[in-house]
Amino acid sequence: MRRTASSNDLRRAPLSVATALALLLLSGCNPDLNWRETRITNTDLTAMLPCKPARHQRSAPLAGLTVTLHMTACDAEGASFAISHASIPDASAAAQVLDQWRKTTLANIATTSVTPAPGSAESTLAAPSSTSFSGSFRVAAQGTRGDGRPVSLQGLWFAQGTEVFHAAVYAPSITADMSETFFSGLKFQ
Repeated sequence: MRRTASSNDLRRAPLSVATALALLLLSGCNPDLNWRETRITNTDLTAMLPCKPARHQRSAPLAGLTVTLHMTACDAEGASFAISHASIPDASAAAQVLDQWRKTTLANIATTSVTPAPGSAESTLAAPSSTSFSGSFRVAAQGTRGDGRPVSLQGLWFAQGTEVFHAAVYAPSITADMSETFFSGLKFQ
């Protein structure tokens, strides 16, 4: 038996084609900054990242300790967004660990200038939530990557108990939208 198209079938056809075309177009869209909340593994910290993060870990020396750095990072719009953290045995060592971590990070980009980051007072920053990041400091720096390309950095180092953290944006040029969305999205749950 041969089926003929009814008027209902014909009315649905343009909608189905339009729906299929819209889905095809949407699947091709890949916004550069697609901010999403991400839980930082094994911590109470959540962060807003503009892309799907990768997670890595490695051992590193910090202030006489060998710690395992856990990194959550992604790249979008020519910028790298990263949050690293480590556990230390004693919270009283946090300030020393954070200071060395900051100095090491700045040395790694052959820093040519360092200033308190925009929005930070005397290079300290309180968390956007009601909890302040103890022993925190935030800087903006200019430097050079290992391959000779210039790089800008905005970094925040902070601690909560025996957990030490470093959140950073690296890019040829960092926009206020990039840095403020990223840093204001750091929250302890």
